[in-house]
Amino acid sequence: MYPVEGIPMYQRAFHKTLLVQNKMKEQILSVAVVTQYPEIMAEAEKVGIKTVLNPHPEEGISSSMKLGLFPEADACLFMVADQPWLRVETLEGLIRRFLGSSKGMAAVAKNGEPGNPCIFSRKYYDRLMELTGDKGGKRVLKAHPEDVVLYEIENEKELTDVDLPL
Repeated sequence: MYPVEGIPMYQRAFHKTLLVQNKMKEQILSVAVVTQYPEIMAEAEKVGIKTVLNPHPEEGISSSMKLGLFPEADACLFMVADQPWLRVETLEGLIRRFLGSSKGMAAVAKNGEPGNPCIFSRKYYDRLMELTGDKGGKRVLKAHPEDVVLYEIENEKELTDVDLPL
């Protein structure tokens, strides 16, 4: 598992999401990991994170997104593990911005350009389920800009996607 500053990226993501979950106890936040790697599933389960095995990662990011949508949830936040400099405060700010708006979607942004992580209300689950291949939620965000609230960040490094093999 590729480490950044000595810590595997997936463990950084686990830590951040659990911190946000603990900080925002007034909200009902569930954390789940969708992965193709049994070792990541085992590590997530050790810290109490629900896991979902993606048996078809070759189908692209859309397959992981579909597996991560829980019909009982009012909204779903998607993030990737390979943004090691994403801050806990950014995740919390994004969630609070979404909850405080009347919009159906939210995304972290730099200079008005949406990126990861992003949140989709249940209203958009059907559209997300229609995605195929390596098409992520950005396609849905861009199709409905009037229903998106952005959470602007100052440090672009937070959005850096390392894209190295786990």
